[in-house]
Amino acid sequence: MEKEPLEFLRTLVETPSPSGFEDENLGNWRGRVEEVAEGIRTDSYGNTTATVNPGCDTSVVVTGHLDEIALMVNHVTEDGYVYLKKVGGIDPGVAQGQRVRIHADDGDVPGVVARKPVHLQEDEEKEKIPKMHEIYVDIGAEDAEEAREAGVHVGATATYDAGFERLMDDVVAGRGLDNRIGAWIAAETLRSVDTDELNVTLHATATVQEELGLRGAQMAGYSLKPDVALVVDVTFATDVPDVSETQHGEVELGEGPTLKHGKENHPVVLKRLREISEDRSIDTQDEAIMSRGATDADAFYTARGGIPTVSVGVPNRNMHTTSELVDLNDLESARDLFVGFVESLDEDTEFGRP
Repeated sequence: MEKEPLEFLRTLVETPSPSGFEDENLGNWRGRVEEVAEGIRTDSYGNTTATVNPGCDTSVVVTGHLDEIALMVNHVTEDGYVYLKKVGGIDPGVAQGQRVRIHADDGDVPGVVARKPVHLQEDEEKEKIPKMHEIYVDIGAEDAEEAREAGVHVGATATYDAGFERLMDDVVAGRGLDNRIGAWIAAETLRSVDTDELNVTLHATATVQEELGLRGAQMAGYSLKPDVALVVDVTFATDVPDVSETQHGEVELGEGPTLKHGKENHPVVLKRLREISEDRSIDTQDEAIMSRGATDADAFYTARGGIPTVSVGVPNRNMHTTSELVDLNDLESARDLFVGFVESLDEDTEFGRP
């Protein structure tokens, strides 16, 4: 991956984006697309859409959510210890001993998720994963007043203090790659299309509050009213020792994005994506999805009586931990697939059932 797109990805990953508090990172995203977009709009909750080639009879949206799972201050004790609530699907088992940053009004306040020393634990404690309300953060404060003076208050968000790092080959690690990679792909698709080859309107959208129940996508799907939606999110990589491929399918890091089968995935759109992948020699994998929805695609395909939609997955190891892993080649393949799809469309392309 070239330096500039890689640094954009690093910025997205390292900028806190708790669900419902995505404003700073939306500014980063807007900065990446504004030099090519012919129009940008942000709705009242933050969903941001950049558009090229506006005014065509047919429109396509490429979209990924920008928010991440996080934490929120729920209570500060008289002794200055901080108790937290989940923002989205936080795994309490990941929290033990982690460093966090509480995002106060005047800057971040560092803290540590406390853990009783193993020497002092009873046998049953050693095997127990504490519940969220049993976990507390030590910020080094003497009491509640000092914590308040530092800006720690009920409702302040917090994220784990875990940044972006490149591992071997093209594998990268980071907090919240779910789904900053999707927002990255949407922006880079917009930047990569040849506008001289476009016969349709293209929207790139960074949505908010996916981790709280697809809320931003519900808003965006209604207001944009696209003819086609290409939704990208992470999916479970199963090429690790403790995940059963017979139960969860075969999805490998570095082997391309997944084309999903079933439910929201419209057969005409899916067929065209497969044709593009073959014509342009873009690696893809196949994935059978669950009956229950878990991505923004579920909001888009049910909007306004039904929008032809396909959900594309980028393989991700260690999802919803502080060290998710993705392969940069899979991101670029998803971007190239979407570019090819959009450039292949005519204004009279139809997406009715076959």
